[in-house]
Amino acid sequence: MHPTRARHRISLLASNKGTSLSGRMILFAILASLLATPALAGDLKIANGWVSRPIHDEAASGYFVIQNRGSEPRTLVGATSPRCESVSIRRAVVRDGRMASEEMKNMQIPAGGAVAFAPRGLFLRLISPEKLAAGESVPIELELADGEKIGFDATVRDE
Repeated sequence: MHPTRARHRISLLASNKGTSLSGRMILFAILASLLATPALAGDLKIANGWVSRPIHDEAASGYFVIQNRGSEPRTLVGATSPRCESVSIRRAVVRDGRMASEEMKNMQIPAGGAVAFAPRGLFLRLISPEKLAAGESVPIELELADGEKIGFDATVRDE
């Protein structure tokens, strides 16, 4: 269920005068758990999305796990967020003994496998983000090579 649709159903249930208080509380608990579920799009599932809060004017980094439950590999080709100017797919590398990062044009998610975007590995670079505070939500939309898009919310952390 789409989060917006679930929120709308929650508000409808809250206004239902014919439902007992305990019945509404149970329904709220069920619907709230639906809102907390990972993002799903077809055979892809995204979980554990978070963004590191930038210090000063640096870029923020986005992390998550994407699982491909399908029988064909899928290719991630881009990402966007309304909370920054642009987003790029990157990976951490060691060059001349120093940590650096390089942009990737795409990232393949193997059939039946998962890819973790994690510190010191793969990540999304959020260029010129708005001011972000710990606990806030940053909407991110991933774009796949076939044109499909999948959105998820990443929580800002002080890390």
